[in-house]
Amino acid sequence: MSRWAIVAAAGFAGAGVVACAHGETLSPAAPPATIEGAQTPLSPRALARATLLDGLFEALKNARTPAEARSIETSISTIFARSGSPTIDLLMARGAAAFGVKDFDKAMFYFNETVALVPGYAEGWNKRAAIYYLRRDYGPALRDTQQALKLEPRDFKTMMGFALVLEDLGDKKTALDLYRRALALDPWLDDAKASIKRLQIEVEGRGI
Repeated sequence: MSRWAIVAAAGFAGAGVVACAHGETLSPAAPPATIEGAQTPLSPRALARATLLDGLFEALKNARTPAEARSIETSISTIFARSGSPTIDLLMARGAAAFGVKDFDKAMFYFNETVALVPGYAEGWNKRAAIYYLRRDYGPALRDTQQALKLEPRDFKTMMGFALVLEDLGDKKTALDLYRRALALDPWLDDAKASIKRLQIEVEGRGI
C-alpha cells in the first residue's frame, strides 16, 4: 500500500469540513473540556460542545451497525473540523483541495496560514502534519501531530496518524499503544484492529 493510501486510510488528512449527520450546529473554536489541568472555566459554547462530544462518543461505543458507527464518526469529525471562522474555513477548504490533487506546496501554504492565524485549531496542525508525513519529514510531523492531540485529545483519526509516524520511525511499542487508545475511543476502527493484530505479534510475541 502506498503512503498516500495509508494516510487516507488512517484519516490522517481527511476532508476538511463535512456535513453533520446528527444536525449539530456548534462551533469548536474553544479547546476541549477534556484537557486536564485547565484553569479557566469553559464558556457556555465550549461546554455545550464538550457535552455533545461526550454523548457522541458514548453512542459510538454503543453503535449496533457499521452504518450507524460511520454516521456518528462523521458527526464527531465535523465538530473537530469546524473552526468557527469563515476565513479559516476558506483556508482549510483551499488547502484540502490542493492536498486532494497532491499539490502539497500550495496545501502547505494554506495550512501554514491556518496555524498562524488560529494556533488553537487542531485541524490545522493535523492537516499540516499529513503533508510532513508524506514528505518523510518526521520531526515536524511528530510535532504537529502532538500539538493536534493536545488540542483534541479524543481525535482518534489523528491518533492513528501519530501511530503511523511512530511506526515509520521504528517505535512500534508506542504505536501499538496509540492504536489501542484509538480503538478504545472508536471500537469500529478496522484499520486500528488490523494494526494491533500485526504489531501485537511483533512487539509482544502474541496475537489478539
